[in-house]
Amino acid sequence: MKKVRIGVLGVGRGAGLARSARLAPSVELAALCDMSEERLAKASATMGVQATYTSYEAMLDSDVDAVLVASPMPLHVKHAVQALRAGKHVLSEVTAATSIEECWELFEAVRDSGLKYMLAENYCYMRPWSIVLNMVRAGLFGELYYGESDQLQDFASRLPHPDTVANWRTSELAMRKGHQYITHDLGPLYQAFGERVRQVVCLGSGQHHVSWAKADDTCVVLCETESGKLIRIRLDFFSRRPNNYEYYGLQGTKACYEAPRTPEEPHRIHVEGQTPPGTWQNLWEYDQYLSEGWKKMPADAINDHYDGGASLMLEDFARCILDDTRPPIDVVDALNMTAPGLMSEISRERGGVPVEVPEFK
Repeated sequence: MKKVRIGVLGVGRGAGLARSARLAPSVELAALCDMSEERLAKASATMGVQATYTSYEAMLDSDVDAVLVASPMPLHVKHAVQALRAGKHVLSEVTAATSIEECWELFEAVRDSGLKYMLAENYCYMRPWSIVLNMVRAGLFGELYYGESDQLQDFASRLPHPDTVANWRTSELAMRKGHQYITHDLGPLYQAFGERVRQVVCLGSGQHHVSWAKADDTCVVLCETESGKLIRIRLDFFSRRPNNYEYYGLQGTKACYEAPRTPEEPHRIHVEGQTPPGTWQNLWEYDQYLSEGWKKMPADAINDHYDGGASLMLEDFARCILDDTRPPIDVVDALNMTAPGLMSEISRERGGVPVEVPEFK
């Protein structure tokens, strides 16, 4: 069986995804690349990959078919474009870009190359979301008109001061307003609605905990889709609170869904005609809507990196290359998931005025 030979750029952030390749039958983990020889040696021994490089250009000159770009976020576009120009397909870690100019650079590079580009938005492959998304596609939600997501975290004690250590979470998240890491929140909702965000409004709370940061402790992004649907996204970056990275809510004319807000709560759903009025059902009562990949997932893999969904993502990427089909999250999808966050920064800096989101076509 033919496999896609993938080289991994960045074995710090990329190590988890790389380990999941063992569960993707169409993927061969062929090479590793990192600036740190120590990290490379450890990753090579752990993953059994002999071909290692400290030079990205040298790995691009090798016989890999594709590159998993897992370098720091500000380098994603640079490294993706390099790979495409070297004739390699690209699976890129999130986000796709850190500016609108980079968005257009990436869009044009993918278009001109004729190669496959896919965004590795793992939250689109979460097990509960597989059920929700398939229920949406089966019509159980009716017409969707509202979605929401919260990314609540306390990074105050985890981020270095920008004058002491170079760190992309500091430079791209803590030192910028708006929601620069929006793909985790917007990605799954974008899949469900099936249409891009047309404009955004962003408001913020200001800073109360970290004096050197520019990011608000809390910001809220309101997104209006092309057909007028509403999405609300909340980011807490420095608030003193327990973390919750995976809250989503979805409202349609026939059903609604809410993810847990605490570890003790269940995923819950209400479906018209199936759930008693005024009550909830546990989402797992609808596990017949799990994707085929999840149904076949080995039990010991469900708690693998990204809850097991990374292997499904890697397999989808490989299959789109082998079968010459559209990637599940192609460059247009990637930019539609990324650009609203970039434009939220402009809205926030202008006092919360609506800002149009570019259309990539």
